[in-house]
Amino acid sequence: MKQLSLTIDIMSVIGGGQIDIKSVKLNQPRIHLIVLKDGKANWDIAKPDTTASEGSGEPSKFKVALRSYSISNGMISYEDASMDFNMLMNDFNHSGKGDFTQDLFVLSTQTNIEQTNLWFGGVKYLHRARTALKIDLDMDMPNMKFTFKENEIALNELVLGIDGWLAMPTDDITMDMKFEARQNDFKNFMSMIPGVFRDGFKEVKSSGTLALKAFVKGTYNEKQMPGFGVNLKVQNGNFQYPSLPVAINNVQLNLDIKNADGVPDHTMIDLQQLHVELGNQPFDAKLSVRTPVSDADIKGSLKGNINFASISKVVPLDEGTTMSGMLKADVNINGRMSAIDQERYEDFQADGLIQLNNFKYNTKESTQGYDLNEVKLTFNPRFVELNNFDAMLGKSDVRADGRLDNLLAYVIKKETLKGSLNINSRLLDLVAMNGGSSSSTTTAATDTTPMSVIEVPANIDFTTNVAVAKLLYDNLVLDNVSGKVVIRNQAINMENLSFNTLSGSMKMSGSYATPERKSANMAFDMNITGFDIQQTVNAFESVRKMAPIAQNATGKFSTTLNIKTKLNEHMEPDLNSMSGEGKLNTESVVINSFGPLLKVAETLKLDQFKQLPVKNVNFSYTIENGRAIVKPFDVNLVGIPTTVQGSTGFDQTIDYTLGMNIPTSKLPGAASSAIGGLISSANSKGANLSMAENVKLNLLMGGTVTKPTVSTDLKSTTGNIIDAAKDKVKEEINQKKEELENKAKEEADRLKKKLRIK
Repeated sequence: MKQLSLTIDIMSVIGGGQIDIKSVKLNQPRIHLIVLKDGKANWDIAKPDTTASEGSGEPSKFKVALRSYSISNGMISYEDASMDFNMLMNDFNHSGKGDFTQDLFVLSTQTNIEQTNLWFGGVKYLHRARTALKIDLDMDMPNMKFTFKENEIALNELVLGIDGWLAMPTDDITMDMKFEARQNDFKNFMSMIPGVFRDGFKEVKSSGTLALKAFVKGTYNEKQMPGFGVNLKVQNGNFQYPSLPVAINNVQLNLDIKNADGVPDHTMIDLQQLHVELGNQPFDAKLSVRTPVSDADIKGSLKGNINFASISKVVPLDEGTTMSGMLKADVNINGRMSAIDQERYEDFQADGLIQLNNFKYNTKESTQGYDLNEVKLTFNPRFVELNNFDAMLGKSDVRADGRLDNLLAYVIKKETLKGSLNINSRLLDLVAMNGGSSSSTTTAATDTTPMSVIEVPANIDFTTNVAVAKLLYDNLVLDNVSGKVVIRNQAINMENLSFNTLSGSMKMSGSYATPERKSANMAFDMNITGFDIQQTVNAFESVRKMAPIAQNATGKFSTTLNIKTKLNEHMEPDLNSMSGEGKLNTESVVINSFGPLLKVAETLKLDQFKQLPVKNVNFSYTIENGRAIVKPFDVNLVGIPTTVQGSTGFDQTIDYTLGMNIPTSKLPGAASSAIGGLISSANSKGANLSMAENVKLNLLMGGTVTKPTVSTDLKSTTGNIIDAAKDKVKEEINQKKEELENKAKEEADRLKKKLRIK
């Protein structure tokens, strides 16, 4: 919050008795109230007292009295996953006053909210509604019971009154409250429809009557809900903005929702009539639902046409907003869900179609429009056939066909929606769909807005065959995408997905899952062929951290890799959680001005390491504990056979050993002097040794990529020289032995020849 202020009677603090707080004021607070699916709340932060035993000690004598409180220009967000309920209130202003020192008193409150948004069960019931509440409560503090006295709730132009009470004597919340519309003008009900309530609403011509009553009665806790009911009736409703040519005519509505005891399966929904005429186009719907949990008994119908181009002639749209297209519906359903579950399709009636043609929607704020060329669904008891889905979203196009199973159970009981789809696209821009901007050319996108986690929907089980000519993701361009994608359990599983990108190709299988709202889990097996190194570095921050040498390399590489990692809220890998292993090979790569190799060039006095060509590299590596670990492999560096092994940390630390077989003529001075001293010492004892043509030398690379250190391992070099000296002595002895043996043999042959002559 921007400011918190308290006005306190300072003498009450000095006196040591009850502290008298005159007022508490919160200025511009941002309050996020969150309840998880298991009922755990983010404001429940107090640890239980495990030291005190029950019944011991005296109650605390500490007392605080509060006279008034207020909240100014606040934002309050309430998210309750246990109820699938969300509310967002912006520009929230609230004040309350009462004598909290008394057991019985009246609390007078005044609340004004500029924008109220409310979602329940995935449906948005309030959209930016102006809300005003004036509520006086009789406060019974010993019994924690609060009775509504003078009260009024205004949602846009709809004014409701509340009678009844709410009590919290224990962890349970008990209530008996009734709501009723205090006006019967149909116009006031229309103000609740999103987009209808705006400047000029007071001049709307309207007729017809409204009756709205509702109640909530019973106990609410973790295992129980109160009973509830809503009855809404509209008769002969007519509505027209005077500046627009088309009216909403002959609105008839009769909706009754009842649940006497709070048991979800006892809910009854009865939409006896919904009739509306948009201009001269009628639209009718009916729906009856019983026992929605145990075995939903459903009967309903939907019939009519909607010309979306007429919407702008009925309601003034926001500047820059356009809408067109035609919806046709003619659907009838009648039967129990058990008939479908038990595959008794003959006992369930379902037939008809819903078809949307040439639907276009654009707004001033949107970076791309919506263009549905055709969506056609046909219904039968077994499944819903998606005959055709042909849509444009900005520059992206999607064409699909297939079938949807379990649609009614998904709508009524929130069960899993199953489907098998074929999806084709010439261009699919995931960046634009996520609110960013990108380019459809082969160059990378320049938009710097960070991506956010793309959530995988729950209760979806789709198997899709995908064929996308060009897909844009973050700053990547993927061509010729094809494969099988399974969406299930809030995860996307890819099977044999292949595509071309970064001047190479990739085949991959794996999963992308979003079990949490602001992070994702990723696990993939990848087979990459011919990726351009520089394009890969520019596309992936993780590559720059795992293999910083790549920033100074040109050429192409291929690799097989299996990897697991978490993605943060910006779809970036959490490198500390990353693990995996793979193999990498290159045919021809040039490494130019890489800091650690520049240090090697300085140490060995070999300028070739400043711009180092490397051919036929082939090695295995693992990723664990924040490091990329390279297993030993052999490579030829400017004519020097070298064995490389070590690791790079994602913190850019390096730890490598280069086992080199270097020509002695190119040894650094310090190493040459040390080796020369060893040879001289051996020769002074009778040996006849000379410097070997090649000497094994270990280079130790450490420090960081930007501040590398390079040192020579003379101890191992000395050992190599001693071994070489031993080999030299052994060679000379064997040579002398061979010479003596040859001379002896020649002498023996001479004597044998002489004896034969005699």
